[in-house]
Amino acid sequence: MEYAATKLRKGDYIYAEGKLVSSTFDKEFSKGKNKVTVPLKTWQVRADSIRKLNRAKKAQVTENAPVDAQPEEVPF
Repeated sequence: MEYAATKLRKGDYIYAEGKLVSSTFDKEFSKGKNKVTVPLKTWQVRADSIRKLNRAKKAQVTENAPVDAQPEEVPF
Protein backbone atom coordinates (compact mmCIF):
# COMPACT_ATOMS: atom_id res chain seq x y z
CA MET A 1 0.00 0.00 0.00
CA GLU A 2 2.80 2.43 0.80
CA TYR A 3 4.35 1.79 -2.63
CA ALA A 4 1.14 2.74 -4.40
CA ALA A 5 0.71 5.87 -2.31
CA THR A 6 4.25 7.14 -2.85
CA LYS A 7 5.27 5.92 -6.33
CA LEU A 8 2.10 5.93 -8.45
CA ARG A 9 0.45 8.93 -10.02
CA LYS A 10 -2.79 9.43 -11.89
CA GLY A 11 -2.49 8.00 -15.40
CA ASP A 12 0.31 5.52 -14.61
CA TYR A 13 0.02 2.08 -16.17
CA ILE A 14 0.19 -0.75 -13.65
CA TYR A 15 -0.08 -4.53 -13.51
CA ALA A 16 -1.90 -5.71 -10.37
CA GLU A 17 -2.51 -9.21 -9.08
CA GLY A 18 -5.08 -9.85 -6.42
CA LYS A 19 -8.80 -10.19 -5.83
CA LEU A 20 -11.87 -8.24 -6.82
CA VAL A 21 -14.14 -8.16 -3.75
CA SER A 22 -17.75 -7.01 -3.65
CA SER A 23 -19.92 -6.02 -0.73
CA THR A 24 -23.59 -5.08 -0.55
CA PHE A 25 -25.26 -2.68 1.84
CA ASP A 26 -28.65 -0.97 2.14
CA LYS A 27 -28.82 2.80 1.71
CA GLU A 28 -31.92 4.69 2.77
CA PHE A 29 -33.09 7.61 0.65
CA SER A 30 -35.88 9.91 1.79
CA LYS A 31 -37.80 12.68 0.17
CA GLY A 32 -40.24 14.24 2.57
CA LYS A 33 -42.13 11.46 4.33
CA ASN A 34 -41.34 8.83 1.69
CA LYS A 35 -38.42 6.54 2.49
CA VAL A 36 -36.90 4.09 0.07
CA THR A 37 -34.22 1.54 0.91
CA VAL A 38 -31.99 0.60 -2.00
CA PRO A 39 -29.39 -2.19 -1.96
CA LEU A 40 -26.04 -0.93 -3.29
CA LYS A 41 -23.05 -3.00 -4.36
CA THR A 42 -19.48 -1.71 -4.06
CA TRP A 43 -16.28 -3.21 -5.46
CA GLN A 44 -12.73 -3.13 -4.10
CA VAL A 45 -9.47 -4.28 -5.61
CA ARG A 46 -7.33 -6.05 -3.03
CA ALA A 47 -3.94 -6.23 -4.67
CA ASP A 48 -1.35 -8.78 -3.59
CA SER A 49 1.28 -7.21 -5.85
CA ILE A 50 1.51 -4.05 -7.93
CA ARG A 51 3.98 -3.46 -10.72
CA LYS A 52 4.46 -0.13 -12.48
CA LEU A 53 4.71 -0.51 -16.25
CA ASN A 54 6.82 1.65 -18.53
CA ARG A 55 4.88 3.60 -21.10
CA ALA A 56 6.34 3.09 -24.55
CA LYS A 57 5.80 5.71 -27.21
CA LYS A 58 3.63 4.52 -30.09
CA ALA A 59 6.48 5.06 -32.57
CA GLN A 60 8.75 2.72 -30.59
CA VAL A 61 6.12 -0.01 -30.42
CA THR A 62 5.51 -0.07 -34.15
CA GLU A 63 9.25 0.02 -34.96
CA ASN A 64 10.01 -2.99 -32.73
CA ALA A 65 6.97 -5.03 -33.74
CA PRO A 66 7.28 -7.74 -36.39
CA VAL A 67 5.76 -6.84 -39.76
CA ASP A 68 3.05 -9.54 -39.60
CA ALA A 69 2.28 -9.11 -35.86
CA GLN A 70 -1.30 -9.20 -34.64
CA PRO A 71 -2.39 -6.50 -32.12
CA GLU A 72 -2.21 -8.93 -29.18
CA GLU A 73 1.36 -9.88 -30.15
CA VAL A 74 2.74 -6.35 -30.17
CA PRO A 75 5.09 -5.81 -27.22
CA PHE A 76 4.29 -2.95 -24.90
